[in-house]
Amino acid sequence: MEQKPCIFCQIVDKKIPAMIVYEDEKFLVFLDINPLNPGHMLVIPKQHHRWVHDVHEFGDYWEVAGLVAKASINALEAITINFATAGFQVPHAHIHVIPRFKDDGHGEFPLRQTAKLVEDMNEEKMKEVYQKIKGFIEGIKPKVEEEPKEEVKEEPKRSEEDVHWMKRETEIG
Repeated sequence: MEQKPCIFCQIVDKKIPAMIVYEDEKFLVFLDINPLNPGHMLVIPKQHHRWVHDVHEFGDYWEVAGLVAKASINALEAITINFATAGFQVPHAHIHVIPRFKDDGHGEFPLRQTAKLVEDMNEEKMKEVYQKIKGFIEGIKPKVEEEPKEEVKEEPKRSEEDVHWMKRETEIG
């Protein structure tokens, strides 16, 4: 039986269109076409991995999820974010980043049957959400990449005399 190609790999290869809000050399983030709330995104590795815990750059993966989560909180005025890594429907590692809003109809965790803010999500509203998140990410992405690294202070140079007396002190001890 012929195996169907992975839909997420096809999105990475740009064979299937997606509303991509973030992309770097290792990861891609796009809006879910069946969102549980406005701004529901999927964070995927570009390299195919079956499960989230199989991704070699696990820490980097979650940093990207955190970056887009903060962007959606700011761009969409969400009150918080839920993360999910179920992944049984599509056999490619993905992290769901689901913005939460006051009166969104969900309890502790968003479910399809309680989604009320997406009942009227149409293509126009999806594009509006896309523009807000993408615009916010573009505004902060260079700042994140250009953050100055912590300076490493060099040890002060010691004179030969200082070194001599330090050795003597350890010998005498």
